Amino acid sequence: MAIPSYAPRYALARTVVVSFSLLFISFTLLFSCRPPFKTTLSKFSPFTTSQTPYTAAIIYLARLSHADELLESLASVNVYLPLRDPWPIILFHTGDFDDTPVQDDFLARLREKIGGASNRSDWDFSDRVEFVKLDWELPEGIPHTKEELNPVSPSSWPGYHHMCAFYSTKIFFNPRLQDVTYYLRMDTDSLFLEPLCYDPFEVMHTRQRSYGYLGVGNDAPIVTKGLWRFIRNYVDSHPREVELQLNASKTWKWPIGSTNGDVDLDDLSVSGYYNNFEIVKLEEFRKPEVKEWLYHLIQYPEGFYKWRWGDAPLRWVTTQMFFNIERDTERLCGIRYYHPYNYLEHCDCVPLHP
Repeated sequence: MAIPSYAPRYALARTVVVSFSLLFISFTLLFSCRPPFKTTLSKFSPFTTSQTPYTAAIIYLARLSHADELLESLASVNVYLPLRDPWPIILFHTGDFDDTPVQDDFLARLREKIGGASNRSDWDFSDRVEFVKLDWELPEGIPHTKEELNPVSPSSWPGYHHMCAFYSTKIFFNPRLQDVTYYLRMDTDSLFLEPLCYDPFEVMHTRQRSYGYLGVGNDAPIVTKGLWRFIRNYVDSHPREVELQLNASKTWKWPIGSTNGDVDLDDLSVSGYYNNFEIVKLEEFRKPEVKEWLYHLIQYPEGFYKWRWGDAPLRWVTTQMFFNIERDTERLCGIRYYHPYNYLEHCDCVPLHP
């Protein structure tokens, strides 16, 4: 009797097994070897974690006269800031970058500075830069000359005062940022000095923080005149919300002797974040109770334009009034960062996902 041949069946089975094995290995490699930067269909599309999606932006307030230091700052962002997505870089300006040739020249200098296409994302770094114009005008009731107003800081008036008002209040309602979850602010003279071991936006989102900072300093009494009284009056008019919050805070302290008039409040400094670097969750500053406070500030423009109240102490006051500092804020450790007026105590960089 002839012995049946099983060779064709074995060959077919071997082909199926080999094909399946190769397919399995291919899928395993595809999903296990995740690139350090996610490729997206849209370069500004939301980044999705296990939580809700979010969007982000890096923002500057830029002047053409400071273009050289801005280029240095942007180059440090390109090299040292490990972002999971190529988020937009928004250069707010008041007219310096209106003309297309000026913008093109700046972007060409940026590409030359960083050596062409960035190797840190699928998009050329310069393609992420946007120019957004701000229309700044002196508020009603504020004189248009220094001689008539006699501001505390005449040498920087009104540009610096506009900046303080913008970052203290108006930034949260800028149309370009309406659909942005988080912004990271940098100044043109800010620099990252070493690689960061985590994506700061991802830290904020994963830990559900509303405000991220590097350190706390203070503004001198010469530029906080009247601010303590302004805060006290607002708190007294909101005893059930703001006063209870401040009294429960472990980080808020009223000046000693301020309640009985033993001290002149104009002789006292006010604490403030070094917010030339900050990460802000915008929707938290748009809540009704926070908006009421910000509107109260806007209704007293002398605070910004005569007394030069700064955005640093006002950011500190705002977070103290409306946030749980332990739960809602994050000191972002490990960021080796330079700014001419900062003194920072460094803490170790700990990866979010070791």
